[in-house]
Amino acid sequence: MRARHRDLVLITGAHGFLGQHVLRTFLDETHCDLVITARDEKLQFTDIADEPRMLAYQQLDVTDRAAVKETIGLFKPDVIVHCAGMVNVDLAEVERELTWKSNVRSVEYLIESARKTDARILHISSDYVFDGLKTPYAENAAPNPVNYYGRTKLASENALRSSGVNHCILRAAFFYGVEVHQKPSFAVNVIKALEKNESFEAFDDLYATPTLIDDIAFAVIRAVEYKKNGIYHISGSEMISRYEFAKRIALAFRLNPSLIIPISYSAETRAERPRHMSFVTLKAQTELG
Repeated sequence: MRARHRDLVLITGAHGFLGQHVLRTFLDETHCDLVITARDEKLQFTDIADEPRMLAYQQLDVTDRAAVKETIGLFKPDVIVHCAGMVNVDLAEVERELTWKSNVRSVEYLIESARKTDARILHISSDYVFDGLKTPYAENAAPNPVNYYGRTKLASENALRSSGVNHCILRAAFFYGVEVHQKPSFAVNVIKALEKNESFEAFDDLYATPTLIDDIAFAVIRAVEYKKNGIYHISGSEMISRYEFAKRIALAFRLNPSLIIPISYSAETRAERPRHMSFVTLKAQTELG
């Protein structure tokens, strides 16, 4: 048996945009032992394969109840950091069964296993549990999602809140940053297009608070270290349009901002989205630093 002198943290979805940053931040900022899980057969990050605190890589589909039960029962983590799930908001409107399995059933399966092993769950939720009509939102504001993705994220929150399992929910907003082996984020797409001298269309009537992915990962670490329970809002400090954000990216990387074309958002071919979204982040600033 492993000596329990430090926490064992199991991360789901470690190959995703958020999961890979959470993994690397745990390695850089903590002394925790880690079990890494993702759907892929093998760990994709060869540069950390020999890290001694990475006790195991386990292939895991979080929509497979038996596999979740077996994995949690085998490793008996102190904390489960749940980063896996469906994140494509437009696809969620079409693939509703898959989205429900990925975003809600997975949490229910983790809850079942956490009860048996006394594990804590840290769950990543979304600003899309709100409708954007009464921004900025504090943690105790009443949710009202306007798309199916948001409804599944709210359902997963409700499952945790009624579970009796120790848990912490981090609602995060509009990530940006660098990632490996995955589809680039909005910011990276802007950079790639402008580097090729191509135009880039961005919505000038859809407002959010861009949030550096490293800051979200840091909040995860602090919530685990401080054994926090409840809900925390994590976001950048300024609400701006995607068009304005794209222009700032262009200027920061000394690219041509005139290639960025403002367009209006239409929900006809996409999921409905909150038009103005921002968080009150005082609780996270005060309690998570």
